[in-house]
Amino acid sequence: MLKRLFIVGILLALFSWPALAQETDVDQTIVGGEEVEVAAEDLDIEEPGSFSWFGDIVRDVQIFFTRDPIKKSELELKKASRQLIRARNTVMENPDDTKLQARLEKFDEKYQGLVERINARVENFKAENPEALELKNFLDKYTDHQLKHQEILKKLEEQVPEGVFEIINNNRERYLEEFGEVMNRLQSEEEFKDRLKSGLEDVKESIGQRINRMEIIEELEGTVPAVKEKINELKQESRNLFQELETKRQEIREEIQKRAQEEIQARIQEEARVRAQEVIQEGTQNRAEENNQAGQGR
Repeated sequence: MLKRLFIVGILLALFSWPALAQETDVDQTIVGGEEVEVAAEDLDIEEPGSFSWFGDIVRDVQIFFTRDPIKKSELELKKASRQLIRARNTVMENPDDTKLQARLEKFDEKYQGLVERINARVENFKAENPEALELKNFLDKYTDHQLKHQEILKKLEEQVPEGVFEIINNNRERYLEEFGEVMNRLQSEEEFKDRLKSGLEDVKESIGQRINRMEIIEELEGTVPAVKEKINELKQESRNLFQELETKRQEIREEIQKRAQEEIQARIQEEARVRAQEVIQEGTQNRAEENNQAGQGR
């Protein structure tokens, strides 16, 4: 009798497999022990704190009085990065906030204005100083940070409700398109390819971050017709590099799937143990009551 009840408990747990599978969500920000999320320090800024508004005032004054166009653009790039970090913190603190969409729209408005001013200023500087070393150095940083901004926005898409997801996704695609078009105008074909390749080869970055960058470059290839041929050439010229990252990407996907399956199996085993114990206890109680009633009837 007890064995039969135990089997029933196991079967009940197994029938819950689909529900458990849907609920299981393996954190993909850490893969193989490596952190793949962009940190504030990766963007040359400090994590915004409770009193960062005072620092914002000081930095805005600094931007206002800075006349050098490249230095001014560097300061505004940091300000744009802070807007994205704040947007991410807002989502992490309360992803179900009913005012989340309105808050993110404000962040987007500020970020978009900063990026547009940077693009316009740098293009004007390029027209007058095409070979300036400070321009080349800034474009190195701008390319790196814009791709990291894309990583942050992609991660945000996974953390917000569906309605907010569409807004972030549309904004991200717009930023990516504008970035590709501006960078195509600001540099030669070889410079463009070298700057994209640099992030893929950077061994200081985790393998997860390099894979994220490859995925964004692939999106750029499909989003901006003006750079499609250049990126295709880059992929052909650096075939081994892209193949190495693709292999790692597949390994990570398999690892995530394995971890998800192990978590599901562990939860099912625990559910089976609990349910079987409940069924056994219920059966034991029922038998005790039956014996008690039988004894009273004699």
